[in-house]
Parts: sequence; structure tokens; C-alpha cells
Amino acid sequence: MSTDFDVDFVVVGSGFGGSVSAMRLVEKGYSVVILERGRRWRTDEFPKTNWNLRKSIWLPLAKCFGILRLSFLSDVFVLSGAGVGGGSLVYANTLYVPPDAFFKSPAWADLKDWRATLLPFYRLAQFMLGVTQNTYEGRPDRVLHDIAKGIGKGDTYVRTPVGVFLGAPGKTVSDPYFGGAGPDRAGCLYCGACMVGCRHNAKNTLDKNYLY
Repeated sequence: MSTDFDVDFVVVGSGFGGSVSAMRLVEKGYSVVILERGRRWRTDEFPKTNWNLRKSIWLPLAKCFGILRLSFLSDVFVLSGAGVGGGSLVYANTLYVPPDAFFKSPAWADLKDWRATLLPFYRLAQFMLGVTQNTYEGRPDRVLHDIAKGIGKGDTYVRTPVGVFLGAPGKTVSDPYFGGAGPDRAGCLYCGACMVGCRHNAKNTLDKNYLY
């Protein structure tokens, strides 16, 4: 194991901000080290249920070294990730682009054409994270759509944009995103376990793209 730690940049955390920064710095030719408090998880190592506290919760004082870090502050409770991939291991896997009204908010609209400035970066992130529209529609989706129609907002209902591989459920295929440069992937089983660690190699967590 190398003990040469003389590098150009040290990135703290391997979540969305850290992994993107690290990859882009490496692309520019810099040497980079990422510090991550959690471990690297294989897909089959994630807990089958969040009742398995030792694998689910990050609370070292209680000898729990899972992926969900719970931070209790005076006015807010924060759920974050612990592990290679950071918050991507535990987030709900939805990746929206803000509507036009957000870019045109009076709070900042006169500073820049934010839509034109930011959309190229949204598109790049969508490519890297394999964003696609969820193809599954269950009863909760239909209820929400009915409610939207009931208040005259039916046209605002859209399928959720998600960062997940929606190939044949459970079928493993060679990298479908980066021309073979990425890892093999398996189609989503729609099990709903995105926030407790995807055991089926379908969720596009950062260890499968930016950090791979």
C-alpha cells in the first residue's frame, strides 16, 4: 500500500459534491484523494431491512456502522449518507430540473439568465446519473394524479425522473451508460428500497459513475 500522500487536492466526503469535484479535478490532471468516513459497500451487503440497525444506521458510539447518518440539531433533523457514494446511497433517487418559474424568480432573475447558464450542467448530471422517467405507476401515483385533476392541475402531473437502470427486471447486462467503461448493471425490481441501499445493482449511485 502506498504511503505517498503528497497530492494536489484532498476532497472530504464522497457524496454528490465530493465525487463530482474529485472526478473533474482528475480529468484536469490533478492527483486527488477522497476521505470518506463510511466503508465501500457491495450491493449484496446492504441490509435487507432497516431494522438491521448495525447495517442501517451510522452511529459509531453504538457500534452501528451502516449507511444512514442521523444528525439531530436544535431545529432540524438531517439524514445523510455514510459510505463510498455518500448521500447517493440513501437518497430517494429522484432528480428533478426546476421549472421555469424557479429560474425566473425575482430574487435572482436580473442577475443572469440562469436557465441558459445552468441547463447544460443539469443535462450533464442527468447523463452521468442515467436519469430516466419512472415507468412504474402504482395506486399512489394514480391517487396523486386524480387529486391534481380535481384541483385543476392535472397537466402538472409527470412521472418521476429517477437515476436508476430500468432494464429487464433483475437481468444483469454490461454497462448500459458509458460504452463499456462502467460496471455491469441489473434492471430495477421496483422493490422501493432506494433509501436503505439498493441490493439489486439498479440504482445509479455515485460509485457506479463518477467514482467508478
